[in-house]
Amino acid sequence: MFLPMLLKALAQGVLNGEHTYVVRGAKLECSQGTNPGVLNAMYSHGVYIKNKPVLNVEDAVCGANISKIYAFGLCKLKMGLPCEPEIAFGSKWTGGKEDVLIEGAPALLSNSTLMCSCKSVGESISSFFGGDSASGGIISIVNDGQGD
Repeated sequence: MFLPMLLKALAQGVLNGEHTYVVRGAKLECSQGTNPGVLNAMYSHGVYIKNKPVLNVEDAVCGANISKIYAFGLCKLKMGLPCEPEIAFGSKWTGGKEDVLIEGAPALLSNSTLMCSCKSVGESISSFFGGDSASGGIISIVNDGQGD
């Protein structure tokens, strides 16, 4: 009974012009990166759209869901060094679909964002000496992965 209700909710969201659900293979961009990245899933949560696993807001782990090295090309904050995203442990995507749970967590939507805590070279030096610095880039979803 739960699965038909979930599928109906998924379909209604897309048909009502809301933001779309994100699946494995979605294209990402970072506001401080030079190239697009890809969102992966180490395993399926058991819900699929077009035979692709639907992701949830907890799919935000570097090395598992987002590449660890060169994820977004070169990092503008690190003076052109390779992008190595720094996602704080336990971080989640913002803007998930709270009333549609995928394995207990809100479904990931195409308008969701994730913060990278990467610091520029200057900020890293400042932090070393006790200075406070701002976070790095904002990771956003540019393509939900459903059409690929």
